[in-house]
Amino acid sequence: MKTILSCSNCLSGHSISSSKLEGKKGKYRCKKCSIWNHFDFRKIETGERSDSLVLFDLNFLGQIPNHNLQGQIFGRYTSNFVSEWSNEELVFLKDEEGNDHDVRISISGLPEIVRLKNFDYDVTSDQPSKNLSIIINHNVNKAPVRLSLTVTDYDHVLVNGKLYLAISDEWNTFLHGSFTATHIYKIQFDEYGVANKELPDFITSFLAAKIYVLSGNILSLQKHFPALNEKEKAELLSLVMYHWPESQTTVSEVHFKEGNIQAIFQLTQRKLNESFIFLISNQLTPNSEHWHIIHDVVCHSEKEPIFIPLLKTKFPDEYHKHLGSQLETKNEDKTLDWLEEDDVYLLDSFVRSVGSLDFIIKDSIRNPLGFTLLQEAFVRSKYKSCMRLLERGANPNIVDANGETAIFKLCQDNTLRLQEKTNLMDELIRRGAKVNLQSVNGMSPLHWCSVFGEPSLAKRLIQAGVDIHIGDQNGSTALHEACKFGNSSVLALLLESGAKANAKTLDDKTGRDLAFENLEIADLEADEEKKNRYQRVLSLLDVYGG
Repeated sequence: MKTILSCSNCLSGHSISSSKLEGKKGKYRCKKCSIWNHFDFRKIETGERSDSLVLFDLNFLGQIPNHNLQGQIFGRYTSNFVSEWSNEELVFLKDEEGNDHDVRISISGLPEIVRLKNFDYDVTSDQPSKNLSIIINHNVNKAPVRLSLTVTDYDHVLVNGKLYLAISDEWNTFLHGSFTATHIYKIQFDEYGVANKELPDFITSFLAAKIYVLSGNILSLQKHFPALNEKEKAELLSLVMYHWPESQTTVSEVHFKEGNIQAIFQLTQRKLNESFIFLISNQLTPNSEHWHIIHDVVCHSEKEPIFIPLLKTKFPDEYHKHLGSQLETKNEDKTLDWLEEDDVYLLDSFVRSVGSLDFIIKDSIRNPLGFTLLQEAFVRSKYKSCMRLLERGANPNIVDANGETAIFKLCQDNTLRLQEKTNLMDELIRRGAKVNLQSVNGMSPLHWCSVFGEPSLAKRLIQAGVDIHIGDQNGSTALHEACKFGNSSVLALLLESGAKANAKTLDDKTGRDLAFENLEIADLEADEEKKNRYQRVLSLLDVYGG
């Protein structure tokens, strides 16, 4: 019986008697290119075929040899591949130490490994596979292919198999032989921290914690966190900070690989902030290295990161030492900049970080009126944030330096849509907002409805039991304000609800007096729209005897 040896340089075949080779090691000179080649048949087991020359053949039907994977790529003999098998993709890598001829061959669309064990998976030009895709150095193959593949054994670490691959491209690319591939587990997480599959059971708690802390999957992180030592916990915080996106709206794709686990994340500040809060809430204290990274994150962020209030609260001395003196040199306070997004997810994260729905920036310069988080949301006209805070139980009756609560801010708003305003008013009243409070100048929420012409809000206040006769420090009632600002729709509602049409202020002015004064001004300005408004007010007062 003859054995055909293949030249490692020119791939020429040399027929030699098998009896001369079996159990021996040596070398031979190629007759074509004169290159010396080595052979070693000392380890061939009984009953197995000796390695023989395998040629490029789109109709290959022979037995795949046992020797290590080798072949012809880009017209050159190539061997010593590094192999990886992830999901349904088999990858062969050839590192030529920086050479321009580095090779990467990807074969995807394969059946699952379990289906390939001891089974010959064959693709021919006559029976092509619709799912099969072969990419060589980013070039998608379109040429006819002959592929034969089998898996001889596998576990969670390695996959052993044999391959014959012939591609009828310009180089007649082909590979043949045995391979041992690292069994890669590829897992993808979306921007909400949801994975396309479960992590395998064999990985360590530390590796699992790294993956879950980057994904922001706190429920899964909780399962592994108690098993970690202090050094490992500290590394998790470093991992979060190193991957912190610059913008609150940025979604960054990050590839993380350790051992035979490859995870792909869609990182957002939202999810990483959840991980940050979890770590700090579980008694993890930032060390000097962490503060250095946090400083870099703050300096490169478009807006102040939403974890800053938590650091200020939990570690005031360390915060001032590492961050405070530098951040406080800026004129504007950015603690609540995230409110501009009107994003309830950011709101929830912030509330978790500061530990209170009624958070107040206690600084007379940064927050001179002492607004609560709820009042700040109303002042900024952030509907979703206002509703979320109320639904979660924020106190609507905390007063600011002007003696006003959240309901005042709503009645003063000229930005929100009418439906949003009425929804918020209903929610405020449902949550126990006091409707008869008066500010330091004696104004009530109903006064402000009269000023801004908000009959829908005024109606809800009246239904909630507001006192329509309350006067401010000048003795002006809501009726006087409606007359003064020409808001006949609110005036009509007040008159129908029993407001006194001839009530007087402290300087003895009635609603008619105030309306007539402003009518004269409108007449002098030749403002027909204003004139019509005050004439409607006077007509209503005539009907009700004012």
